[in-house]
Amino acid sequence: MSEPFVGIQIGAISFIDEGVEQALDSLQEKAGVNALMISALSWSIGNAGRAAFGFPDHGVQEADNLRGGGFFKPDPRYYRKTFLRDFAAPDELYAGFDTLADVIPAARRRGMHVYIYYCETASSAIRSIWQPGFQHFLDRDHMGRLASRPSLLNPDYKTFWHSVIADWLNNHDLRGIMWGIERQSPLMDIFRGDSSTGFDEFYVAEARARGIDSERALAGYRKIDDLLTRVRGGEVPREGVFVLVLRQLLHRPEVLMWEKMWLDSHHAFYRELQGLVKFYDPSYEFGLGIWQVINTYNPYLRAQYDQRDYAPYADWFKPVLYHTPAGARFADFAAAWQAGLLADASPDGAYEALATVLGLGDYIAPRQQCPLAGFKPEYVKAWTARLIEETGKPVYPGLGVGVGHHGDSKAITPDEIREGLHASFDGGASGVMISRNYSEAEWPNLEAVGAALRERGLI
Repeated sequence: MSEPFVGIQIGAISFIDEGVEQALDSLQEKAGVNALMISALSWSIGNAGRAAFGFPDHGVQEADNLRGGGFFKPDPRYYRKTFLRDFAAPDELYAGFDTLADVIPAARRRGMHVYIYYCETASSAIRSIWQPGFQHFLDRDHMGRLASRPSLLNPDYKTFWHSVIADWLNNHDLRGIMWGIERQSPLMDIFRGDSSTGFDEFYVAEARARGIDSERALAGYRKIDDLLTRVRGGEVPREGVFVLVLRQLLHRPEVLMWEKMWLDSHHAFYRELQGLVKFYDPSYEFGLGIWQVINTYNPYLRAQYDQRDYAPYADWFKPVLYHTPAGARFADFAAAWQAGLLADASPDGAYEALATVLGLGDYIAPRQQCPLAGFKPEYVKAWTARLIEETGKPVYPGLGVGVGHHGDSKAITPDEIREGLHASFDGGASGVMISRNYSEAEWPNLEAVGAALRERGLI
């Protein structure tokens, strides 16, 4: 392997704060970066803003209070069929800056490829509140309320994305697009006590076409939600939470039928986007980013999102494998499930049960030590090798070089980065993705990427 893929996720704010030329030179020379994943359209601080968990040793050391939107100038010719045409980020920091027109030529002069990165986030807290017209994309939840995230069966939402991607690919020197998968099914939203999606008129119509009784499905979802809400409030059901949830699924199989319909809609959306990208040029790459909650922490999502199903319409994969904060994140995930679905078990029992069924036992510490222990780097190697085996596609593991956590977590250090990078390539990776965002990463950790690549003779 003479020239591995070395990508980094980066937002417009970093180029504004540090200068395009300086940022690109530093990334190329110190970290070996040869591919940019630019967040050109986002309402998420984690994907496009300054650091959300403390500022690193570069950039501006103050919050940007991101409102978000598009960080490029749309070409009106491509938006004639969509009503959402004015979506430029209103933040004053971005006035006069076009992250595509101003960055791509400078990157290409350095031989760096440029991709656009968009993440369909799972968080109901990330909301394009200021965005006129976006409310018409919103889904409904299992209670019939307007949800906070868009519906992937909404034809207007799909038309908007067709317009954006056509604009990107026809007007800019891009290598391709990476789409991040971070959406959860309605049952999983209920399990985590969040608002759900997947019940608007388009899903109801699809259910009718499939012969699914919508009222019985909705009744099942509401029963499960009511049960788990009471359990989180301190109620202890005599028959056990897990048994009662299974009873609802058994007596209302329409819930699982609805879950499969929801999953089918997501696969269809991704296939649609991949086909559009390839329509403009078969050589354009369509990469998929797989959320760590899907590939590691959640047994239901692991079953739901069979990675082999993505292989026909992905040119490569970026699995999120942040091994350093993984200890804290998995411990938090286990605690959340123990408060609801696994409330019949003790905190240690729920943690150990999840670790066992997910095959994590060799990579983690006991529950109380896990946040400050992280996952062993061998986890990165094993998960990389498995994804390559299952899909037969190139894999660029996402290394958490600067991603934060809201609680106690193992510190991300140059040694952690080097170990993670070596584990990636030992597992058969064709490259790595520096994640989550350049604006969060300390320079010693970024430089550790370059140092490890040189140790392996890759740059």
